[in-house]
Amino acid sequence: MKSPSSSFPAPDRSPATVGKAKLTGGISRRHILIGLAALVAEAGFWSNPLFSNAQTPAAPAAAPPPSPEALTFLNFSKRITGHADLKTDTGVRIEAAMRKTYPDFAAQSSRLGALLQDGQEPKALLAAATDAGLRDLTLAIVAAWYTGTIGKGKQAVVVSYAEALMYQPVSDGQTVPTYCNYGPLWWTKAPPAIRVSAPVAPAPAPAPATTGTPEPKAKT
Repeated sequence: MKSPSSSFPAPDRSPATVGKAKLTGGISRRHILIGLAALVAEAGFWSNPLFSNAQTPAAPAAAPPPSPEALTFLNFSKRITGHADLKTDTGVRIEAAMRKTYPDFAAQSSRLGALLQDGQEPKALLAAATDAGLRDLTLAIVAAWYTGTIGKGKQAVVVSYAEALMYQPVSDGQTVPTYCNYGPLWWTKAPPAIRVSAPVAPAPAPAPATTGTPEPKAKT
């Protein structure tokens, strides 16, 4: 009669089998396949051209260079306002808005450009524009730069607000209305350095000096 243990094969206890059991103990084939599938899916997701295009925004198109008319208008604006640091893109927008607001602006703008001379002061340029019958248009250009607005009423066009020249004389002590005093997200910056010295306790007053010897008390 065979022993009960003779009907079952003896377990394989070879070194290779024991090492395999230690390596995969607690990790089933299902877990391994799921992990491989996740890696393959993730690799395919990141290599998807649609996703890569969405993560890499296209570079903004370069703005076209200003037209000769816009450059002439900008040069005239710098001379008549006395501000040589006027921005080109703002000048282009103001010039385009002036064309839409004033029908004869294109013809008169070329006449304004012809008045420019080297080393010309704003008053002299305004006098020349007045003699040429272009005083009102010249003052409208100055108003556009100082207020950032072209036209009046419902037809007014706001081209620039924060860059309006009327805010520059007080820019060292007053910010543009409705704008934050310290810029956006100012609270994320480090606080300014403390410029107040610590209080110093006053020195105690010296005791009054005594001279001679004290008089003896009278006996009663």
